[in-house]
Amino acid sequence: MKIHGVLFDKDGTLIDVNATWVPIYREALKQLFSVDDAGAEALMVQAGYDRATGKLKAGSPLAGGTNREIAAIWWPELKGGALDAHLDRLEHRFGQMARDRLVPLMPLEPILSDLRAMGLKLGVATNDSHLSARAHMAEVGVIAHFEDIIAADTVPVAKPAGNMIRRFAALTGLPAASIAMVGDNHHDMEEARNGGAGLAIAVLSGNAGREDIAHLADYTIDSVADLPALLRRL
Repeated sequence: MKIHGVLFDKDGTLIDVNATWVPIYREALKQLFSVDDAGAEALMVQAGYDRATGKLKAGSPLAGGTNREIAAIWWPELKGGALDAHLDRLEHRFGQMARDRLVPLMPLEPILSDLRAMGLKLGVATNDSHLSARAHMAEVGVIAHFEDIIAADTVPVAKPAGNMIRRFAALTGLPAASIAMVGDNHHDMEEARNGGAGLAIAVLSGNAGREDIAHLADYTIDSVADLPALLRRL
């Protein structure tokens, strides 16, 4: 079936995940835990930071998990309402910092405009929170291109359950088989499969190398800059 919709992961696909989030995680942890740089880095390692490369490990909670999953790693002793309270603090701190530190992977406006000119409906599917993800897309000036921002807290179960594909299909009236899921992590490819998407397209602009993700994808491209040309060939 021809592709009529594209659902993008956010971090590592549209946003430079390492340039944006590594410094934010480090600074937020220093404030929340009253630790120095070494202490913050030790906490980051627990959730998927690779000291050797200075990047987040492919498939790790920091690279693509939900904020709740990350909070549970940093506050393992907390459950229920107590964890919720710390999650709120974490998301509030992330939100404050991200406004000034978001780094798009490239100029996104011309790419998204090109895709829309092709008649495609576009959306974002992220394991970030809805409030945060909307703010990020607004901050980089591209939110008007998207039919919806689908986040971990707007579906019953986050990626890779397939719920984001199904929600986008219901929202747009498109068959799931006419939607392409584009992302940089294995759970993006699994989201495509579990949701019945027509294509799973991997990008190498995040933390996953070709060897980590290409075998899970229908197509693998360097970045979303290559997406319009790919879709025109299909």
